[in-house]
Amino acid sequence: MRNIIDIVDKTLKESVGLANRRPGEQFQNATGDVLTFQSLDFFPDSGAFESPQLLSQAVETVAKKLGIRSNDIVWTNAAPQKGGFGITHFTDAEGNDTYFGRYFKSINPNRTQNNFPNNAIPGYSLQSKTAKKETAGLKPSDVLSRLDNLSPADIVEQVTAKFGADSDEARAMQIFVEGSPRDPIPLGNMNYAAFTNYFCEMLQPMALVLGKPTRGNAAEAEAKFLGNQGFSTCLISFGGSKTQGLVDSILTNPEGRTLGISTKAKGGAKASVKNLSDKIQEMTQTTEGLALLNKYKNEVGILEIISDGGYINGPLNLAVMFKIINPKEADQVRALKGVGNKKIIGSGLLSPRLEKMYQARGTKDPKSIVPFYHMLAAIAYPVADYVNDNTNFGEAASTILNFGAFIQGDTRATRSNDNVIINEFDFQYPSTAVTSVLLSAAKTYYSTDNKGNFTFKILKNGAAETDVEVQDHAVDTKPDPDPSTGVVDLDAQAKKRSGVKAATPKVKQNDVRVFGRKRQS
Repeated sequence: MRNIIDIVDKTLKESVGLANRRPGEQFQNATGDVLTFQSLDFFPDSGAFESPQLLSQAVETVAKKLGIRSNDIVWTNAAPQKGGFGITHFTDAEGNDTYFGRYFKSINPNRTQNNFPNNAIPGYSLQSKTAKKETAGLKPSDVLSRLDNLSPADIVEQVTAKFGADSDEARAMQIFVEGSPRDPIPLGNMNYAAFTNYFCEMLQPMALVLGKPTRGNAAEAEAKFLGNQGFSTCLISFGGSKTQGLVDSILTNPEGRTLGISTKAKGGAKASVKNLSDKIQEMTQTTEGLALLNKYKNEVGILEIISDGGYINGPLNLAVMFKIINPKEADQVRALKGVGNKKIIGSGLLSPRLEKMYQARGTKDPKSIVPFYHMLAAIAYPVADYVNDNTNFGEAASTILNFGAFIQGDTRATRSNDNVIINEFDFQYPSTAVTSVLLSAAKTYYSTDNKGNFTFKILKNGAAETDVEVQDHAVDTKPDPDPSTGVVDLDAQAKKRSGVKAATPKVKQNDVRVFGRKRQS
């Protein structure tokens, strides 16, 4: 058995999808055949083969070194006019080699940006616990052909149509609707984690509409947001009407009033937010919301600076505010815009402090550095760390995202033999679904390019940072601002849209009055 990595004499580099797999992890198809992952590599190291002929020649060369024909490689997409490719190596149960290929328009020197998805292997799926849950087909979007404005009967009908009247899924629905609390539901071929995480996304709002016994204070939210026409009058939506990425379903009564439900199993899961600024605008319409915004006016100011500054002035203005750099140094960074790939260290273009930060930022391919982007990234990352370590931004952003017309639902279930028992659905208002928010420069700030503004990691239901990936940009990517723009009036920027007066930027780095807690060592 020959390994690609041995042939090209370099180290396996992780990326997303398949390149995040470890040798020995298994993929399985519907008939039970198993393929075992061995390795993945990309060609060339960076950039692209500039013509179809060069690309084809490269494929032939790699195949020859592997001791196979290029036709033996199973390609998962079509070849571009120019580009690169990845080859992944599997073995079957008898030890026979199997190779899959995927083309890319260009190979990013940052290997994590070359996405060879786990689901790109035709007919096979990853056999980890998480993958089994994700591919079990029990998400509302997997089950329902019509996602919005549904009665409980509509949901039951669609589940039956999808899986069949004698299926485990249809039987689960029947027992839930017609039975008593804690009635055992036979799992059959259903995945337990997928049932409690995803199938119950349908059962939780149904429980409220059907008047099933629940725990918690959903009735308080019902009275506040739905009025006299409460849960029993509502239709359920799982589709495009969902907002902010925080709710999994929405209840809508005949008056058009809505209440969202976040229905993840206890323990948390991924979540995303498109724009905290939109939520701030919503909060300014209520006395309660304004009170919360005033409580967190310093953190609101940080968000507005990021939003109004764009991907260039956002991190630079915050870096000046936190005294990571000074205004003159911020202008030096802006002046690098348009500077070619020339020697920066010792050129006099940057202060000694900026040169130190420039050199400290590592990169896999120094030859590909674009000085402006490299310097901007060298500042954006410590700015994000400073916000996370020295301010109450995570607490403030969590409070903002939890504000409004939605409740948090926990599925509390146990497994007994081959049955699942739903002990209770516990609904909580106000929601505490978002437990932390982290500012991140990852996936947007690179030494070679920029993909947008700061990003958020939204942690729900007590999830740890390692449990989730960055989902969405903190703010929409704006047109490239004029890099010659100097440091703005931060206080004016912070209060421009929200109407909430932010703290003055002239503060000491460890001022507890402003940042809520001392710098963590």
